[in-house]
Amino acid sequence: MSQNIGDYIKEQLDKKRISMRALSKQTNINVSTISRIINQKRKPTNQHLMEISKALDIPFDTLLHKTGLPVKTAEDQTSDIQDSIVMIDHFLKQSDEHYESFSMEKLQKKLHDYEKKAETEAGRRLILDTFQEKKKSAGDQGAYMKQISTFFHRFFHKKGTRKELVLIGAALIYFISTADVIPDYLFPVGYLDDAVAVQVVMGFLSNKY
Repeated sequence: MSQNIGDYIKEQLDKKRISMRALSKQTNINVSTISRIINQKRKPTNQHLMEISKALDIPFDTLLHKTGLPVKTAEDQTSDIQDSIVMIDHFLKQSDEHYESFSMEKLQKKLHDYEKKAETEAGRRLILDTFQEKKKSAGDQGAYMKQISTFFHRFFHKKGTRKELVLIGAALIYFISTADVIPDYLFPVGYLDDAVAVQVVMGFLSNKY
């Protein structure tokens, strides 16, 4: 059986000789919250994992994987996109909140709506003015963050055809928007739909879809 998130964090604290109190100071997470996470009495949020990742110098993907959620990268194949979609839908159905189901159709519809927005000057300003702030708040989420940064570079410097830049702009607005299909704060899939959106746009760009 794979190691759970609580045991893994405790192991890393012991290995690096860091107390829960010291970790609390570095992350601004209450000591009692850290204790409950370690003892499997509560689930960490994405924000908890990001702060712990920075404090203990552990890849965010590693921590996310320890929660029991397989991590998909931007280089995965189409079947992995489908696996991610099924995974997201499963977690939504298991959630205490009442979220609508998640599907490729819903994600593509949202991206299509954002394509129209990306063609406007208001959409372009939204991307240029808010991307860096959103990237900073999101932290390092793994391979897809590298790709979304590449998208921003291409969009900023207008490196691509009109259609390519519209597709890239749609992915960037999806990443920036607080009205995603899945809320970013929803543990543990809050950023996974962003990663899937990036993969889908990469597929469009390479004429796979």
